[in-house]
Amino acid sequence: MTWSSQDVRWMTRALELASRGRFTTWPNPMVGCVVVQNERLLAEGWHRQHGEGHAEVYALAQLAPSMDLSRATAYVTLEPCSHTGKTPPCADLLVSRGVGRVVVAMKDPNPLVAGRGLKRLQHAGAMCEVGCLEGEAQRLNAAFVHAVTTESPWVTLKWAQSSDGFIDGRSSADIGAGGWPLTGTASRRWTHALRAQHDALLVGMRTWLVDTPSLTTRDAPGPSPRPLILTQGRTPRPDSAKAASMWAQAPVLVHPDSGASEQALDTWRQAGYETLALSPPPMTRAWWSDLRQELDCAAVLVEGGAQVAELALATSSWHELHVLQSSKSLGTGLSAPSVPKSSPTKHQACGEDDVRIWENPAT
Repeated sequence: MTWSSQDVRWMTRALELASRGRFTTWPNPMVGCVVVQNERLLAEGWHRQHGEGHAEVYALAQLAPSMDLSRATAYVTLEPCSHTGKTPPCADLLVSRGVGRVVVAMKDPNPLVAGRGLKRLQHAGAMCEVGCLEGEAQRLNAAFVHAVTTESPWVTLKWAQSSDGFIDGRSSADIGAGGWPLTGTASRRWTHALRAQHDALLVGMRTWLVDTPSLTTRDAPGPSPRPLILTQGRTPRPDSAKAASMWAQAPVLVHPDSGASEQALDTWRQAGYETLALSPPPMTRAWWSDLRQELDCAAVLVEGGAQVAELALATSSWHELHVLQSSKSLGTGLSAPSVPKSSPTKHQACGEDDVRIWENPAT
């Protein structure tokens, strides 16, 4: 179907609005809505917070209930919902307001509900058209689409490195030594914003013990992800390890279902940590699916250290890779994993650093 320049214009605006919910709507999708009549903007809105009103609700709330919308067009980036969840169905709202035409960027990817919202609108007499800037809409909500169409979580891999390819100026470090700062304030905000888009954050035991990271979203809106610690399950908890009460959800030690030490694991459990035994090898599709089923995490950020990142790369289990690179060189230390040979999808400045992003075509 060929879309008019006005359709593209207004759907572009709806997608811009949708992206404003990037850090606060997960696990819901980002959705924007623009209501237009005679090429004039009447109202606009976006889904701002998980559990709150959807984009159509915020947009239509700006218009008087008595206003005739039979000649208006609503541009929505995702098929209006047809079921009652935390909010009433948006398809019913559009019907009740008498919107004459609804242009949708993409259908709801959930196979259990896809198309139902459109059928509700069409049954009520609204003209429905689907596919305007569909590719852009799918890319915006790639993690959500993956979450509702597969059993494994969306996996983002991230690390920071020096200009000469080191992630730490030390090749080894003592427990509790702390992290090795490489990048600046903008990169820290980027990282925290990335965390807000995930349910859980996975690091290795060495990173947990040496860097003692907080793994929070303190410099970005949105909730902090649940910490997960990948381990063989044989390391007792040292006194320097942070208390589990620091996080809203207790950190989880993820270990093999055989070979772990119950005595060592008990030292963590006594401090409020939880444990999860999964069948090895880690980072395979089956392993990720089991992790999601057990912990209900549809998106996981893998943030360190080098061995964990290399494992994710080796199993090709990641969907996006974010590498934050400092302009500073270290000369020696712990080498960063090798980035993919393909060119990054994005490459942009991030304050005094830069960020490169790869998408994994194998996933």
